[in-house]
Amino acid sequence: MLLTHSLAEAQVLKDSSYYSVNTFSEKLLRNSVYKQLNTHIFNTRLSYNYILSDFFVGVEENFNSTVVKSTDKNIKDEQYLRLFLRYKFNNYFRTGILFYNNLYKDNRPLSINKTYVTQATIFAGLQPWEKFEITAFGGKSSNRQIDELDNGLVYGAEINLAPTNIDEFIISSFMKFQNEDISPRKNSFRYVKLDLNNELENLRNFISFNYSVQKRDFYFKADSITSYEFGISNNIQSRDESNYQIIDRLSFGQLNSPLKIGLLGKLYWKQVKRSTRYVSIINTSSSSFDSEIQEMNLEFGSNLDYTTDKLKVLLKFTYSERDENHKPREIEGLSQIIFNQRTNTEALKNNFSKIAHVSISSLYKITTNDLLTFNLYHRKLQYDTPSAENYDDRDELLSTATLTYLKKFSRIFAAFINLEGTFNKTVYIFSQRSSNNNVQRILKFGTGGIIESNKFRSVNTAEVSANYTVFDYEKLNPNYKSFSYRHLLLKDSTLTTISNNINFFVTTYIKFSEQGDFNWDNFSASPIRFLSEFYAEPKLIFDIEGLKVGFGIRYFLLDAYNYTTGLEKKLASTYKSIGPIASARYIFNNRIDFIFDGIYEFITSSNNNRNMINFSMNLNYRL
Repeated sequence: MLLTHSLAEAQVLKDSSYYSVNTFSEKLLRNSVYKQLNTHIFNTRLSYNYILSDFFVGVEENFNSTVVKSTDKNIKDEQYLRLFLRYKFNNYFRTGILFYNNLYKDNRPLSINKTYVTQATIFAGLQPWEKFEITAFGGKSSNRQIDELDNGLVYGAEINLAPTNIDEFIISSFMKFQNEDISPRKNSFRYVKLDLNNELENLRNFISFNYSVQKRDFYFKADSITSYEFGISNNIQSRDESNYQIIDRLSFGQLNSPLKIGLLGKLYWKQVKRSTRYVSIINTSSSSFDSEIQEMNLEFGSNLDYTTDKLKVLLKFTYSERDENHKPREIEGLSQIIFNQRTNTEALKNNFSKIAHVSISSLYKITTNDLLTFNLYHRKLQYDTPSAENYDDRDELLSTATLTYLKKFSRIFAAFINLEGTFNKTVYIFSQRSSNNNVQRILKFGTGGIIESNKFRSVNTAEVSANYTVFDYEKLNPNYKSFSYRHLLLKDSTLTTISNNINFFVTTYIKFSEQGDFNWDNFSASPIRFLSEFYAEPKLIFDIEGLKVGFGIRYFLLDAYNYTTGLEKKLASTYKSIGPIASARYIFNNRIDFIFDGIYEFITSSNNNRNMINFSMNLNYRL
């Protein structure tokens, strides 16, 4: 599903030129309709461009409407429209007009249930040489939030340097500067991106630097005291966000060597400041103070890739540290005592974490018909909170290993066997939360086969799984009980060709699962709940000159049982769904795609009976 851009503020394209024809590379018309339960989603997207000599026209529109039918019908509409006109005088100078409109509407009584942003700018682009371009723009902006309409000027510039060889480096860069003066609000954006790529015979080094500063002002409803004190109906909150990021990737590998080595270093820093324009001095509370967040991430990584005709091994290691700090912003004239209370509250959110990842992926071709794969993943997390009143400090350990063997017995038959194990341990450091300490062990065993010929393909799988979650201090806290969850799954998917234009497809599965209290010391379980599931979907598929139409029936049955005494089960609830299904697929000349899937369900359950329609429909037309 395609979603529209954020509509609460003027959209800014960060890493590409807003006034470039390259942003209109697609030519398509896409329509989608979805219905799932009581939610309807309608989406239309149009992207088109037209070139006539030195004149270029580009248009992009994305409309999304969501309707939720419950006690009250909720309708939410979002639209993004952009129209781009450009005339190229020569290879060095071009000018044009850009118009765009963002719209958001919601019929719920929210603080911001209707807003729009409309901008029209004139731009001029100068290209002194082939890979370097400077674009200046200016125009008018109209912005409505909470029935407040603000108009003003918008202006700025973009500088774009396409990948260029300078000495031994390939350099590319993009910079953007934009101001939006819609008094009493002011929005601004600064962005710089610089990439350096250096390639020697066996060594490649890629360095990337990103910097951005963005300020946005938003209206929100003022409380009665602030409204009386300052004579306003809507207050203004500013959000200032700064981001810095440096990435360095180093890779080494000789041309004919099976071994390749990579190194990664990343430094990321972020700061978010929130400030309220009008703060009441009459009624001061801890919520009167705005907040500031600082976050820093440091990451190191390496990978080793070894590839031959028979063996492929990939080893990865990553270590990262993340430091997040919260604090209020002091306001002159407000109570220092209340400020200290807010400081303590914000300090509870401070945290510092360390994460280490190790993974191994390997594939070994024993023979032409025998394949062995092995995957191992290990992660360790250390999460600390500096505040003495925050007891969320914990250590987590996760390990997962998978071993799969695939055997091809003949041209039409292959079989596999799979074994997977997971170990997850969580330990809270302080006694206040240590009742959450637990160990989770999961073991899966699966097998299956694939039969495939010219007119028949069948995939059959069987899986058994056991999950044992054990709490360390369940005897001290009756709210935490160790439990087991086990299931058996049998699944089949078969496609049969009846004739050149008719296929029969059926998919089905049977699943039995059981949950119960568990004692790890005795390795014994006391079953509590049992679920029985059956699913079947047979369908005939007709192929008529590229149009594939399917008709069938979907049947689903879920029975839930509670254990009374010992191994005796008593039926607790039943859920049954049956109904006709239909599907359609149409591709014409690689230009038109049409996809439809729908079902009309007759649902019978222990609580009530009802009918329901669920469907999805997509129409794509490449212009």
